[in-house]
Amino acid sequence: YPLRRLGGAIGWWSAAARRVYAKLVPFAALAVAAAALSIIALHPPSQLGFAQKVAVSAYSILFYVRKTVVPTSLSPLYEMPRQVDPIAARYVLGYLFAIALAAVAWAARRRWPAVAIAATGFVLITLPMLGIVQNGPQIAADRYTYDAAPALAVLAAAALILVGRATSGAIATAIGAAAILALSALTWTQSGVWHDSKTLWSRVLAVDSGSSIAHSAMANVMYRENRIDDGLEQSRRAVELAPDLAEGYNALGVGLARQGKPAEAIGAYERALALKPEFDEAENNLGVALAEQGDPASAITHHARAVAINPNSSSAQVDWGNALVRLGRTDEAIEHYVAALRLRPDNADAHHNWGVALARAGRYEEAIGQFQAALRLDPTHVEARAYLEKATELAKRTSK
Repeated sequence: YPLRRLGGAIGWWSAAARRVYAKLVPFAALAVAAAALSIIALHPPSQLGFAQKVAVSAYSILFYVRKTVVPTSLSPLYEMPRQVDPIAARYVLGYLFAIALAAVAWAARRRWPAVAIAATGFVLITLPMLGIVQNGPQIAADRYTYDAAPALAVLAAAALILVGRATSGAIATAIGAAAILALSALTWTQSGVWHDSKTLWSRVLAVDSGSSIAHSAMANVMYRENRIDDGLEQSRRAVELAPDLAEGYNALGVGLARQGKPAEAIGAYERALALKPEFDEAENNLGVALAEQGDPASAITHHARAVAINPNSSSAQVDWGNALVRLGRTDEAIEHYVAALRLRPDNADAHHNWGVALARAGRYEEAIGQFQAALRLDPTHVEARAYLEKATELAKRTSK
C-alpha cells in the first residue's frame, strides 16, 4: 500500500492487485506454518475462556501502544493475573481504547489514509501477541512491541516532516534529537535491570509486588546469598499468591532443606510434583532430601526419574552418584559423576563428589586428583579444598 501497488488508482481487486496477492501467498503460507509449529513447540498452558481472551486482548492493545509511545515503567515480566475479570477497570479501559482506535482509523481512512493504515497495521502485527493463544505466564511483554513499533515510527517520522515544513528544519531536528536522547537514556537505564538475577527480579517486584513468579525467583536468589529466612519469606509469599505454582513449592522445599528441615522440605517437593509431575528439579531435590533422611535407596528412584525427564541434568547425575556412595556402591557412583561431567565439563561439584567417593573407598591418591580438578574449575570451592588437605594427609599416612 505505501508503494501504491495496492489501493488508490490500482484498486484492491484489479488484475494488478491480484498479482500482488499471488506474490504474497507463499509468505502467508509460511506464516501460517510457523504459527502452527510454534504453538505445538511451546506446549501452551490451559487457555483462558472467550470473554477473558477478549479482555486480555483489549488490555494488550492499549499496553503495546502505550509502551511504544511512552516506554517507561518497563518490567521483564507482567504476570498474568490468577483470575481475569472481564469487567475490571483495566480491561474496560482497554475496550474503550480499542473502540477509539478503530474509530480514528475509520475516520482518517480518506483524508489521512496513512494514519488508518498505520493503526490497522499495528493491530494486525500485534495480533499474535494479544493472548488469542496464551503461550506463557505473561499477560503482555515489552519485547512484543518490537514487531509493531515501526508502524507508529512511520507516523512519528511523517509528523516530524510536517513540523519541518510548517516551521523550520531546525525545530524538527531539535525535536528528533531530543526524542533520540530521551530514548537512549531510557535504554541505558533499562539495560541495567538485566545486570543480574537480583536486579531483574527486584525490578519485577517493584512494578508488580503481586508477582508469584518473581517472589519465587527472588527466594532462589536469597538462598544463593545464604539469606535463608528472607528466602523462605519470599517462597511462602509466592505459594500464598499462587497455590498452583509448582516452582514456588520447589523453592520453598529448597529453603526448608537449607534450614535443616528435610521432612518439611519433602512435603513441599511432593506438593510441587503433584502440581507438575514432569518436574525434574523437584524430583531430584526430593531424592536429595530422602537421602539426607537416611533413605538413599528411595532417593535413587527419584534421581533416576529426574534424569528420565531431563537427560541433560548434570546435577541429577551427581546427586544420583551421591546416593550410591551412601550405599557403598562406589564404582556405580563414579559412572554417574563421569556422566555428569560429560554433560557439563565445568561441574566442579562432580569432581568434588567423585573425590569424596574415592576417599571413602581409601583411594586417596585418585581422590586428590579429583579435588584438584574441582579447585581448578572453582578456586572458591571450600569443601574441595578442605577434603584435598585431608586426603593428602591420609595419603601420606598410608604410604609410610
